[in-house]
Amino acid sequence: MLSLIYRELHLTRKTLITCLFVYFLFALWTDLAALSMQIGNLAKYCSPEQLSEGFRLIPMAAIFGYVMLLVTAPEAICQIMDNDFKTPWLKYALSSPRTIREHVGAKYLAFLFMTVFAFVLGWLHVMIACALSGQRIPDGTLLLFLACALAVMAVSSILLPIAYYVQNIGFVNMLITILFALGTLAYTISVLSFFVRNEDAEVLDYAQYVMEKLTKFSGTPLFHAIKILAPFIALLVIIGSFFLSVRILDKRRLVKGGNISLSKKKGGKS
Repeated sequence: MLSLIYRELHLTRKTLITCLFVYFLFALWTDLAALSMQIGNLAKYCSPEQLSEGFRLIPMAAIFGYVMLLVTAPEAICQIMDNDFKTPWLKYALSSPRTIREHVGAKYLAFLFMTVFAFVLGWLHVMIACALSGQRIPDGTLLLFLACALAVMAVSSILLPIAYYVQNIGFVNMLITILFALGTLAYTISVLSFFVRNEDAEVLDYAQYVMEKLTKFSGTPLFHAIKILAPFIALLVIIGSFFLSVRILDKRRLVKGGNISLSKKKGGKS
């Protein structure tokens, strides 16, 4: 099992190294901006109002970087699966002494490892960025981090059985593109409606508006119910996705085994 997990991580090393390099550049830029607002040129030439708005952006930039890093995990897994579908690896996996659960479980565990690593790295950067900018970590940030990790894992887990069924990552990428486009459309409509209602508003006013809405929603009974139920629902989705993927591959193995047996019988008759 450990060898299979190592295989998944080894095949994604180039993608992960590239993403980590880009993330570290982004984190370095964020930290340098925070230092400049404290003791650098920004602190000398910016007004207190501008610095106050800049300080508010530092934790948000760190959270944005974490989300971008988090999304690289399912993309890396999709690249492995695409390679598996285009090479004889899947045929070998279905006929190897390793069980199908081990092969599928290795991908899920590698995905979990990458998600946990992104969570730890993102949280450390938030702590560093807030310390450099003299800001305290915003309330609810840890809960937001956990929610993002569970959401990405749950959505990706829904797509994995589909990928095993169609064996076409292009189709899965199309589904991801559609989901991203719908999310972007919803966000654009929300932003436009806000600025239509508030003609004199600035860019940061929308972020403050969203934070105020989230703060109000966090005090409602519905939010507390979601906070309790959402982790269990996400775990059920992930576990259900794993067993569904195993079932799909098991049926594929049985079908392939039947074809092989049939071909041997025909060969014997001839």
